[in-house]
Amino acid sequence: MKRWIQAILSIILIVILSSCGSKAPLEDLTLALILGVDLDDENNLIFFELNPVFSKGAKKTYEIYEVKAKTIRDSRRLFDMLTTGEVTAAKIQVLLVGKRVLEHNDWYSILDTVYRNPTFSMNTRVVTVDGPVSEVIFNQSPDKPELSLHLKAIIDKNYDRTRTAKGTLQELHREIYEKGMTPFISEVKKGKNLVLSGMSLLDNKGKYADFLTIPESTLLLILKDEKKHEVTFTIPVFKIENEDDIFHKNDLSFSARRVKTKVKTGFRQNKFSFDIKIKMSINIVERLFPKDKMKEVELIKRIEQELQQQFENLIKKTQRNKIDPIGFGLYARAYHYKEYKKVEDNWGNAFAKSDINVSVKIEIISRGAIK
Repeated sequence: MKRWIQAILSIILIVILSSCGSKAPLEDLTLALILGVDLDDENNLIFFELNPVFSKGAKKTYEIYEVKAKTIRDSRRLFDMLTTGEVTAAKIQVLLVGKRVLEHNDWYSILDTVYRNPTFSMNTRVVTVDGPVSEVIFNQSPDKPELSLHLKAIIDKNYDRTRTAKGTLQELHREIYEKGMTPFISEVKKGKNLVLSGMSLLDNKGKYADFLTIPESTLLLILKDEKKHEVTFTIPVFKIENEDDIFHKNDLSFSARRVKTKVKTGFRQNKFSFDIKIKMSINIVERLFPKDKMKEVELIKRIEQELQQQFENLIKKTQRNKIDPIGFGLYARAYHYKEYKKVEDNWGNAFAKSDINVSVKIEIISRGAIK
């Protein structure tokens, strides 16, 4: 009998301790799904919030608010004055940050309350908006899912396809404070449709440094040895004879199934060196020129040369900006710790002076179902 009483008391205690306690009930809350941060024409911080509406009589399934405030925490007070329920950040899916905000050195400090708030999800995607945030958040397409779900799905799908980074708050925090690399996050742009345009490259303080297109983003992730699934490339194999040809009969498309990236580090003549070897097993999925146009040995060599050039151009872009999104600093710290410690506080300059060599080796394992 005593055991039954103890069991019942234990169940009651578990229910009480796991309940909401002093928290507000769900019907009294406003669940923010998107938080936006931007600057107005006078460089004042403005904040946006998108919330779902659960009322049956409502014409729209979401509501959007815009306020001018000094901080994110201060904006919550103003949002509370506009919404029917108490605003909670526990369900925020996407944090939209205007490019103009990222162009300031000290912008990252405004996220302080986000990391201090235990209810704020660290899996929230941080996304750059190339243009006003208002153009994105106030332009919900009737043919698309709710904006927060749509944005999150776009990022996650392209992350799985090795085209962009997830760029969560947790990852951004780690990359900001990691001296051996610099952060990068997804970037979207509003034109006729909302599109994922590529990735924003940030410096060691989080300031906007440069932009990568989707193909360049794939190259970056391969250099980081972070390929997820099969990736596809389309490259020019030779110069076209007729510049006005609309069918691009010099192009070859192939998918890379297995990709392995190895990095070997060195330190000589007072600077770091990195030798990168990339091996790919590829399937040819599209060839717009006849087979006899080029022998296979020549074709393989041409593909290797083109990919090598693309990788080198990407690395030169990062060195010009003195940023290291690939994380070469992590290799330098692991294998040349004593030399790295001397430059870790100014790794960007040390990386810009580094010697980096890239070699690409490919193997064609399939040429399609039809010869």
